[in-house]
Amino acid sequence: MNLKDLYYFYDLSNLQSFTEVARKNGVSQPSISYAIKRLEKEFHCQLLVHDPSHRTFKLTPQGDILLRHVKKALPEIQGAQKEILRSISPYDTIGFPPLIIDYLVRKEPAFIENVSALRNIHPIQEGSIELLNLLSKGELDASFIGSLEPIIDKRFSVKTLMTSDLYYILPSGHSLADKEAIAFSDVLNENFIILDEHFVHLKAFQHLNSQYHHAATPFFQTDDINLLKQLLRKKIGISLLSEIAITKEDKDLISIPMVKEERMSLYVSLVTLKETNLHPEVENFFQELLN
Repeated sequence: MNLKDLYYFYDLSNLQSFTEVARKNGVSQPSISYAIKRLEKEFHCQLLVHDPSHRTFKLTPQGDILLRHVKKALPEIQGAQKEILRSISPYDTIGFPPLIIDYLVRKEPAFIENVSALRNIHPIQEGSIELLNLLSKGELDASFIGSLEPIIDKRFSVKTLMTSDLYYILPSGHSLADKEAIAFSDVLNENFIILDEHFVHLKAFQHLNSQYHHAATPFFQTDDINLLKQLLRKKIGISLLSEIAITKEDKDLISIPMVKEERMSLYVSLVTLKETNLHPEVENFFQELLN
């Protein structure tokens, strides 16, 4: 059986057009027709019923059965292909969210002491949401991830490094800078400068905002933490950041905790695909960070 035939069959069930499937896969329309005929010969049954008057078709009951199994099989085959490629790669592909890698370099001696392990790492820098998506697709071997709650997923091995509270970040001289804690109701009319949809900080903002009927509106979103801080220093707005994002160079920015009832934390975890076998140097590197 030709594996491509199953892909064509799956695409055909979704696109409902031989022409569109041929265009998507860069082949001729007869190639798709021959693929379906080969599958029908393989399974000794008709998989499609054509309606010439409307130039349409539908799956037979046997076609529905095949589709149900193909939906399960193709992701497994794709996963096997990716896992095999990772197993023969000279390096491990690891995700590093910018805020977390910056914190590890600044605060974790084990990171610098074992920096030689980086020669076995192909780093991918993205926000945690994007990295978790890539990990789910099998594009990464492991990733550091920031999340608003512990990650529980049977596909992953998860080890929590730390938790970091979220704070309101204000420019010096702000009218709320002297408060011991801030409620979201205090800042509904503020200009929020927020890390964008690739980061969990936007999710935190949206969660708080939903409790106030979305009364607050993000003024500006960015994936650049340095730009965000520059805008804060120019007193353009306020932000919502995890504690690990604040460095000793940020003395001119004010961090105010959330009120107890609204308090949120960032969980920083090392998330690994369960079937992944990391290079020994990389495995040791992670062990040093976790200990």
